[in-house]
Amino acid sequence: MIVRRRTWLYRLPGERAIRSISFKIPVTTAQAKEALKRLVGPPSELWGRSLDDPGYSGT
Repeated sequence: MIVRRRTWLYRLPGERAIRSISFKIPVTTAQAKEALKRLVGPPSELWGRSLDDPGYSGT
C-alpha cells in the first residue's frame, strides 16, 4: 500500500530536533525524501502524519 501524506516530520543527521514539512497535495515517502534532499539535505528519519493520528493537533 502506498501512503500519501501532506505533512511529514523529519530529523536531519546529527540533530536531535524534529522538523516538519508540509505539501499542498499529499505526497509519497519517496517524494518527501526527494524534496527534503533538495531543500535541506537527506533526512536520517522521516514520519508521515495524518489528522487521523491519535494525539495529532495539526501544528
